[in-house]
Amino acid sequence: HMFARYAYQEIEVAPGIVVQPGQTIGLLLGMANHDPRAFADPLAFRPDRADQKNVSFGAGIHFCIGAPLARLELQVSLKTLFERHPKLHLAEEARFRDTY
Repeated sequence: HMFARYAYQEIEVAPGIVVQPGQTIGLLLGMANHDPRAFADPLAFRPDRADQKNVSFGAGIHFCIGAPLARLELQVSLKTLFERHPKLHLAEEARFRDTY
């Protein structure tokens, strides 16, 4: 999923890449929370992370009203899944590919 926002001020988003006020920025929701400078081990699935400063559910006035329900569903469903299948594990390490 991709969405767009407008820059309010000049900002350097990467070395040598400067976005000017008024320019449109495309944001990929699937890459949210993947910055290793902000999140320890960002590719690891750890629903018990102490650091909950993620943007999975948006922020500010755009924050998802269903976030508490989604978190509760995750806690209940994972607990049930692992109780019923205690030996469940990944068959191999996850492989990622560049699709863009």
